[in-house]
Amino acid sequence: MSETPPTRLVLQSLLDATAEVALLIDSDGLVVEELRNDSDHELLDYGDEELTSKTLWNALRSSQLEHLRTTIEKVFDCGETRPVDIQIGVEGKTRQVEGTVSPVGDGEPRFALLTIEDTTQQMDRQRARDLLSRVFEVAPIGIVVVEPSGNISRANGRAEDILDLEREEITSRTYKDQEWNITYDDGTPIASDEHPVTKVLQTGEPVLGLEHWIELPDGTKKWLSSHSAPVLDEEGDVEYVVVGLDDITHAKSREERLEWLVRSEELADIGGWELDLKTDTVRGTAGMNQLHGDDDYPLPLEEVITLYHPDDRRDIRDAITACREEGSPFEIEARRRTADGYERWVRVAGERVEEEGTKKVRGVVRDITVDKEREQRLSVMNRVLRHNIRNRANVILGHADLVKDELEKLDVPEEIKTERQELLDSIEKTSKEGRDLQSEVRLLENLLADLQQSSVERAETGVDMIRTASVDLTELSEKVRAFDDAIDRIDTVDNVELSSVIGALVTEYGEEFPEADINVTGDDVTVTGDREVLRVILQIPIENALQHCEAPELSISVTAPSSRSDRVVVSIKDDGPGIPELEKRSLEKAQETPTAHSTGIGLWTMQWLTRRIGGAVSVAENTHGGTTVELELPISFESKQALSSE
Repeated sequence: MSETPPTRLVLQSLLDATAEVALLIDSDGLVVEELRNDSDHELLDYGDEELTSKTLWNALRSSQLEHLRTTIEKVFDCGETRPVDIQIGVEGKTRQVEGTVSPVGDGEPRFALLTIEDTTQQMDRQRARDLLSRVFEVAPIGIVVVEPSGNISRANGRAEDILDLEREEITSRTYKDQEWNITYDDGTPIASDEHPVTKVLQTGEPVLGLEHWIELPDGTKKWLSSHSAPVLDEEGDVEYVVVGLDDITHAKSREERLEWLVRSEELADIGGWELDLKTDTVRGTAGMNQLHGDDDYPLPLEEVITLYHPDDRRDIRDAITACREEGSPFEIEARRRTADGYERWVRVAGERVEEEGTKKVRGVVRDITVDKEREQRLSVMNRVLRHNIRNRANVILGHADLVKDELEKLDVPEEIKTERQELLDSIEKTSKEGRDLQSEVRLLENLLADLQQSSVERAETGVDMIRTASVDLTELSEKVRAFDDAIDRIDTVDNVELSSVIGALVTEYGEEFPEADINVTGDDVTVTGDREVLRVILQIPIENALQHCEAPELSISVTAPSSRSDRVVVSIKDDGPGIPELEKRSLEKAQETPTAHSTGIGLWTMQWLTRRIGGAVSVAENTHGGTTVELELPISFESKQALSSE
């Protein structure tokens, strides 16, 4: 028969297996004996100090001592074991302990055994599990958990909503199932080796922010953003992959609509703006940046107003003031300076709105420069052609009457008279209608050639005058056509070698005016613009200088810009009679006027085209006669860089 182990040894063994501390107490709560297990944790915060001969109420630091006292009293009264679940203070921290109070001895117990253990970590872990479970279920994104085998082990309620599947259906699949049918934005299926979960399982690194389409059981599609992250075990291997799914279909739709609106703004040359009436600041859309290059919005209202032409600022300010104070909507046309210094015509519209109790002025700006230019072109052509055609037509009619009178005095066969009358009728019709200048002028020249065969001296003079007027009309129509063609190409931006354009013009006019002395000097640079537009600009002052001198001397010089300038200066100097004052005034006005015609239309065309490509024009009288025309043309980036490196 084996030896019975000492009671204390038995109790110590039980304590090591079940609890951390055992206290033998009497009915007054006095600690008679204390046993502890091998844990390093000092649950009672007394270190090695003995608790014996201390009351339990002094040994424990807890706000629940009364509850513990009541439990112990019931054990002594009833002789039954009772559970203990209280919080005690240890090293300044609150810890959760659980245990039992059991009676010791038969009959009416004289002692009770209190066993307790620290369950704080267990409780913390449980609370953490409960919290994670709650977060898992209430998360606003869908969450699925994938095992290394590829099986989906868990899914939350939001995942059910997004995937339009019951939880059991989700967890019955693997992440590789073809039923998911996920594709990139262009419809290309996402291959298994490109799947984010596959990458996480292979690398142990998260794959975040993948956006893709997924086809639902009913055939509809959703645009999802997925975030896949690993859960690693103690060895660093992937134990699970957690996948977060966010339904961004509506956001995708809004993004596409926004892109469409931005693109529409660009195509329509429209920008949106909004004035905050509290701060007096203006915000602009991407369209405003596209139109004007203003990328530093918001801007103070007064700063925005200064971007408009001085003559238009008052109209803009008054319209905005009336809108903000009286709610009067407005729509006005004005000139506005862009960030790169160009001036554009815009139509500004605005209205007062109220959002969440805040009043704002909101509107749009549309670039109408092309419309204004078209109006101006039509106006110029209409006025110039009417004026010049009317003058030339009067010449033709007058001399046609003279020819008629002279021819009627001639004794010619009846059939010749009939032909002459038809000729005169055609001249009169052409002069009065002024239509289809090219074909009618050619008709005049052909008929007049026949007419001269039977002319007399005075008739010849009239015929010559008619032919001269016809030539003038032809040249005028050529100028207008060249101007119109240049307008159509005005927005073309190329790098053009200035020397090649000037050289071609010098060769052309050197043949037409062999008596002229044309000298070209200067730097070899490139400018920005269209070659044909630059040809028209340079052709006008060169032609004017050569046409008004018997043996002209013409000097053309090209000067590269300084480091502070971005413009090449082309100086065209002649020794002619100078430009008439009336024609020079056409350069000083913003638009062509009814009194500025003939050469004036050429000068006005030169200035208008030069300004449109970002240049400037100036005209000065030379000290010893003649005129100097200076054209400032925008230098190309390449030439600017080359000059900077020299």
